[in-house]
Amino acid sequence: MNRINRIGRFLSYLVFQNIAGLIGLGLIRVLFGERGWFPVPEVQDILNPILKYFLPLLFAYTGGRMIGSHRGGVIASFVMIGMIAGNPSDYSMLMPAMLVGPLTGWIIARTDRWLVDRIPVGLELLCYNVAAGLIGVVLCLFCYAEVAHWFVLGMQGIHGAAKLMLESNYLPWVALAVEPGKVMFLNNVMNHGIFEPLGIQQTKEFGQSVFFLLETNPGPGAGLLLAYYMLLKNKPRDNARSSLLIQFVGGIHEVYFPYALMRPLVIVPLIAAGLAGNWVFVLLQAGLVATPSPGSLIALMLMAPKGMHLPVLGGVLASAAVSFAGCYLVLLWKGGPAFDDPAALAVHHLSEKSEDEIPLKEESQRKTIRKIYFACDAGMGSSAMGAALLRKKIKQAGLPVEVGNCSVDGIPADADLVISQAMLTARAQEAAPRPEHLSMVSFVDAAFYDGLIDRLRSEVLQGSANEPESEENGAMFTPDHVLIRAQADDKWQAIRQVGGLLVRLGLVRDDYIGRMIERERVLSTFIGNGVALPHGVGAADTGILKPGIVIAQYPDGVTFDEGNKAYLLIAVVGGEQQMGLVSRIAFMIEKPETVQALVHAGSPLEMHRRVSAFLQEPASETNE
Repeated sequence: MNRINRIGRFLSYLVFQNIAGLIGLGLIRVLFGERGWFPVPEVQDILNPILKYFLPLLFAYTGGRMIGSHRGGVIASFVMIGMIAGNPSDYSMLMPAMLVGPLTGWIIARTDRWLVDRIPVGLELLCYNVAAGLIGVVLCLFCYAEVAHWFVLGMQGIHGAAKLMLESNYLPWVALAVEPGKVMFLNNVMNHGIFEPLGIQQTKEFGQSVFFLLETNPGPGAGLLLAYYMLLKNKPRDNARSSLLIQFVGGIHEVYFPYALMRPLVIVPLIAAGLAGNWVFVLLQAGLVATPSPGSLIALMLMAPKGMHLPVLGGVLASAAVSFAGCYLVLLWKGGPAFDDPAALAVHHLSEKSEDEIPLKEESQRKTIRKIYFACDAGMGSSAMGAALLRKKIKQAGLPVEVGNCSVDGIPADADLVISQAMLTARAQEAAPRPEHLSMVSFVDAAFYDGLIDRLRSEVLQGSANEPESEENGAMFTPDHVLIRAQADDKWQAIRQVGGLLVRLGLVRDDYIGRMIERERVLSTFIGNGVALPHGVGAADTGILKPGIVIAQYPDGVTFDEGNKAYLLIAVVGGEQQMGLVSRIAFMIEKPETVQALVHAGSPLEMHRRVSAFLQEPASETNE
C-alpha cells in the first residue's frame, strides 16, 4: 500500500510542475473554445497540437527529468513521439506520458550508474549520450509498434467503464472513496492521478468534464470548517475562520483534514456532502474545461464554461450545506462549544504520546536553525501557505532564517528544521532523518508560530552557543560535516547545499557561497571519477573562517559540465592548510572503487570512518 501511495504522490507531483500548462489550456477553452465566451472555430488549430503533442511531451520530459535528470527527460520525450505516432485513435496521450516518462528516466539513470566505472577517461560525454540515444531508439520503436496499440485497448476499457458509470448514475457514489481518501491526504493522488486524465479525454470529446469536480469540490470541507467556526470560541474560533477562508477561497484543502481527524465521525456527513454535490453536478450536467488547481471556488468558476457557472455553484453550495448541517450535529453531540481548538488538542496529544516530539521551547543541543522547510504531500499547497506565514513573521522579527516549502518525500539536504502535519511527520523523518522535525496540526495555528519565533529569537540572542565546536584536534572533519543521500536538480543547487553546510558549521561566511558559484561559472570543478570539488576563488578568501572538509553524497548524481555526473561533492576550506587538505582528498579519490564505497555509504558515521582513514594516511607517510 505504501508503494502505491508513493507512486501516486510521484504522479501528482509530476502534474503539479506542469499545472500552468493545463490552466493555459483551460483558459483558451473558456474564452475561445466551442463553448467559450467568445467562440472562435479556428482556435481548434491551437488546441489540437496542445493536446496531441505539447502536453504529452511536456509530461514525459518532466517525468524523465525527475528520475534521470535532463538527459532522461530528453530521451523520454523522444520515446513519447513513438507513442504518439503509433496511436491511431483520438485518445489523449497524457496518461501514457505519465508512465513512459518516469520509466524512461529510470532506465537512463540505471544505465548511467552502470557505465560510471566502465568508461575510459575522456570519453564520458560520448559514451553517456550514445548509450542514451540507443536506448531512446529501441524504446521509441517498441512503443510505436507495440505499446501504443495496447494503450488504446486499455483506454477503451477505462473510458467505457467511466461512460457506463455516467449513464447509470453511479458516478456520485465515488464520494464513498473520495471523501475519506482526501482526509487521509490522498487528495492529490486521486485528483491528478485518476480524475484529471479521465477529465482531459472527456473534455476532448464533449468540451467539458464532470471528473474535474469530483475531488476539487471545496463544499464538504467548507461546511465542516463553518460548523467548527460556529461552535468554537475566542482564538480557536479565529483559527477556524482563517482555515475556512484559506480552504474555500484559496483552495488549500489540507487545512480542513486535521479538523476532520479530530472528530472522525464527521466523515459520515462529509461523505453525504460529497454525494449531494456529485448528484447536483450530474443532474445539472455540470462540468469544467480543465482541472481547477488549487480547488478553490474562484478556480472552479474560472474553469467553468459559458452557462455552467450556476450548475457548478449549485453543486458546491449543496455539498457545503449538507456538510455543515451534519458536522454541526456531530460536533454538538460530541461536546458542543466547550471543546478546545483542534490544533492545540492535537499538539498536546502528540507531545504526550510521541517520544520523538520536540517541544518548541525545549533547550536542546541541536545546531542553530538557519533553514526551515514546511513539508506537505505535494509540496505546493499547505506547505507553501505555512512557509509564507512564517516567512512574514520572521521578517517582522528581523531573524536571519530562511524559510521554504517542499514535498514531504523531497526534503532538501540543507534543511535544519522540517515542519509537517502530524500525519506526515513519520514520512518526513524517513525521507530526511538528519534535520530536526516538528509536527503541527493546522498551518494557521498562530500559537505554533509565536512559539517558534520565540525559540528562534532566543537562539539568536545566544549567539554561537549552539554552533558546533571546532577544536584543532580533528574537528576539521566530523560526522556533522557529511550529507548523506542528498538530492539536487542541478549543480548550482548542489553547490548552494554544500555551501550552506559550510556556513552552518561556522567554516565560512555566507558570502563565500556566492564565490563558489562564481568559481564554477569560470571553470567547472568536476575532476572525474564522479567527484566535484566546489570552492571559492582563492585559498586566502576572507570568507573562510577556519579549516574543514564537507562531503555531500548524491546517489542519483548531479550533472556538471558536458553531461558528466558528480556523485560526491567535496568542499575543502583551510587558508594556509588548504593545499595539504586537497592533496589528501586527491589521494583518497584516485581509485574508482574508493569513490564507489563513499557513494554507497549508508550513514554519516560510515562516511566519516572511511574518509578519516585516508586523511590520516598521507600525513603519517609525510612525517616519516
